[in-house]
Amino acid sequence: MSLPVSINDLPPHIIIDILSRLPIKTIVQCKCVCNVWRNLLQEPYFVNLHLSRSHTSLIIHQRGAYLPPSDSDILKLFEFEDDHDRHGLQYNPSTKFDLRFCYPKGTIHLVGSVNGLLCFCDYRNEALFVCNPAVRQNVSLVEPKHKTRALLDPAIGPCSYECQGEVYTLGTGKWRSIGTVPFEYDCCVYSVYLNGNIHWLICAGKSPESICSFDVEKELFQAFPAPPGLSRGTLYKSLGLLGGCLCVCDNSSDSDLVVWTMKEYGIKESWTKELVIRKNSNLERLSYIKVTPIKVWKNGDILMLWRNDVLFLCSPEIKTVEEVHVPRDSAHVVTRFITYEMLPHVASLLSLKDFRTEKVDTF
Repeated sequence: MSLPVSINDLPPHIIIDILSRLPIKTIVQCKCVCNVWRNLLQEPYFVNLHLSRSHTSLIIHQRGAYLPPSDSDILKLFEFEDDHDRHGLQYNPSTKFDLRFCYPKGTIHLVGSVNGLLCFCDYRNEALFVCNPAVRQNVSLVEPKHKTRALLDPAIGPCSYECQGEVYTLGTGKWRSIGTVPFEYDCCVYSVYLNGNIHWLICAGKSPESICSFDVEKELFQAFPAPPGLSRGTLYKSLGLLGGCLCVCDNSSDSDLVVWTMKEYGIKESWTKELVIRKNSNLERLSYIKVTPIKVWKNGDILMLWRNDVLFLCSPEIKTVEEVHVPRDSAHVVTRFITYEMLPHVASLLSLKDFRTEKVDTF
């Protein structure tokens, strides 16, 4: 008679290969199976392998002054469901994270997402914290040394700003100065991380381009090639990622909303008009407002964020716009005073406790 076989009888590398293909919420549950699995799932090799195989999802920071506590200042993770005959956002309430446990003192804004880590900032109090919602850990960063200051001209008043750049490396507990930032950009507008660089739209300055980037490894700011004819500034424009490529959504035209994608990173000539949406009476709400593309579905429909409070689906083929409902936990509450901050996000098991000198809180 043959003996019963369990998954633990498999070679370790086979177990690792199987588990590394599971979604993050299942991995978290697998940690509770036994101590062997718990230790295995915390190994750096497994964490990196799982990250490399994880799919991009959508992280939503939901805020609203008139919402109940269960719906205000929280994070929700949405998975993309994308088949040719059906597409949408899948939400599991168990992936909801209450940010008030991380930072209960003020108004926070989502800054960026890299390798499963999210950065938030309270601009009024100049406070920053980094968290990984998948493992429910966060670290509050010490306050930067420098402040942004206005350069005054007695004749015309404030005329420009000088900003000193600083870099914080997790595990060091301190900021390092990297000199003056040569570009002016709106720090409240999303940055985009791609290929080891952080990208922003330039508001002003002497650069011939309208995009700048910061090389994280070399710690250098530089002008970045922009789409042809893209004017400087952030009015009616947004920067994002589509299909793994840097993209710019330009809504400053009377007739068209244009989405550019950079097919070959860093090559100016590779900018391509991915989408051109002709504005008509059915698409009036698209005019003269910042629109951020989130995802292009397989059937050609586009998931977009209109302003900061409406998620909608645009179908260029049949020229329609349909609002997409973002699930709330308190369904009986009806209010229009809700804003969303949304970013593509790849969840990871990276533990902030690996950065030994940081004080890590669990929420």
